[in-house]
Amino acid sequence: MNPVWANEIYIGTSATSATPPVWTYEKLCKGIESVSFASNEQNQQYYFLCGNGFAHNEVTGAAPALTISGRRIKGDAAQDYVASKQFALGTDRNTSVKIVTAEGKQIICDATIGDVVTFGGNTLDVNSFSCVIYLNGEPTVTDVT
Repeated sequence: MNPVWANEIYIGTSATSATPPVWTYEKLCKGIESVSFASNEQNQQYYFLCGNGFAHNEVTGAAPALTISGRRIKGDAAQDYVASKQFALGTDRNTSVKIVTAEGKQIICDATIGDVVTFGGNTLDVNSFSCVIYLNGEPTVTDVT
């Protein structure tokens, strides 16, 4: 058995005015206890005569998202950046995300920060922290060397 734990998430905290922008990233890891990835795929389903009643499926779209949760660590650059977006709207929520997977892939994509939570929880707990990183458009996926 070979357990996999080496996934890394970086959030774009500032960008140049160049086109396309060049992002500065901060690692989102301090206080983070859980990360869930959802493909949110759209599927077209067809029933052809030669399928004998069984469907043929095609994935025709996706809206990937990362749901991140843990404990609020004030002073952490990545968490502070996400927290600063809690009451922002529109393009003020836009950023970039970089994911390095344990499978040796680097995924970079424009993104939107949503559902930001920076407080709450039980009376004896550190404040909650959570957000959803919605990927915008097609990600660039490369092999990490």
